[in-house]
Amino acid sequence: MNKIYNIKALLVAMFTLITVTSCDDNDKWEAGPQPASNNPGVYFDRKTPSIIEVEANQQGVLLKDFFTIKLGRDESKATSALKVPITINYAESNLTVSKTVDFEAGETTALLKINIGEFEFSKQYALSIEIDENFAHPYISYEDMANGGSTRLDTKVEVVSVLGTATFTMADNSGSNIPEFYPFEHVIYDNQNGTYSIKNFLYNNAGYNFDFSIDEDNSIRPLEECGFHSTDDNRWYFYSANADASANRIPCYIPGANPDDYVTYIYFYTADNPSSYTDFWLDLSTKTGRMMGYSRYSVSSSGRIAFNISWE
Repeated sequence: MNKIYNIKALLVAMFTLITVTSCDDNDKWEAGPQPASNNPGVYFDRKTPSIIEVEANQQGVLLKDFFTIKLGRDESKATSALKVPITINYAESNLTVSKTVDFEAGETTALLKINIGEFEFSKQYALSIEIDENFAHPYISYEDMANGGSTRLDTKVEVVSVLGTATFTMADNSGSNIPEFYPFEHVIYDNQNGTYSIKNFLYNNAGYNFDFSIDEDNSIRPLEECGFHSTDDNRWYFYSANADASANRIPCYIPGANPDDYVTYIYFYTADNPSSYTDFWLDLSTKTGRMMGYSRYSVSSSGRIAFNISWE
């Protein structure tokens, strides 16, 4: 019986020790500092992209030597003009950030100007900036996040040259149950090195771009590191190198009548294949092109797929 009492006593002592330790003054939670009541609640617009594109022309000259980033502030405190200091955590040497941004009286938005100097194509420049803590309300809540944004912005800047914004129109599809996809647009980028890129090709939403060159016959030549190539059949597959594994295929969410019907995989024949499916070209002089190949879908029947391409 004494053993039982001894065990009970030991358990009580252990519980007391744990309770005292967990309530140590060193572990007390302290609230963060409260902003002043007149804090204007300034923030960076939440729609600021993670990669900001600055456009250059076909000759490699910037259309503008600066770009702007949108800021907002609490609407209830927008009656007077306001000068907001900007803290620069990090900026590449070719980026010159304005140290302040000005809100006009009655205006809830303002633009921060950033100049860009010498640059290289296909290179991303890091930028990290923050709103001065006396002007940014870290705890403010915006209804449905309609206006709310962060008080700190970490982004990258890339200079791009746009060949054109092309419209892809579906045509000449085959199959017993043909999909209905709407015309859609893709920006075609000129990388200024003899190659071109289409970002998020066919809306794969997996971070895959289509990188290619164009030969003297206007045939599209996918770069070797882009997608999977079957050299025996001269096919270019738009999914990962492990082409036989369905788990590695990249769906393409082209907008259409049935949102559940998407491309599970797609391939195009390159110019070296004499197949009747071979139609894979882009003519820069006429601003037209065509991509034709074979595709499988989540709902529709598999078969030929083709896009007519044009841009202004």
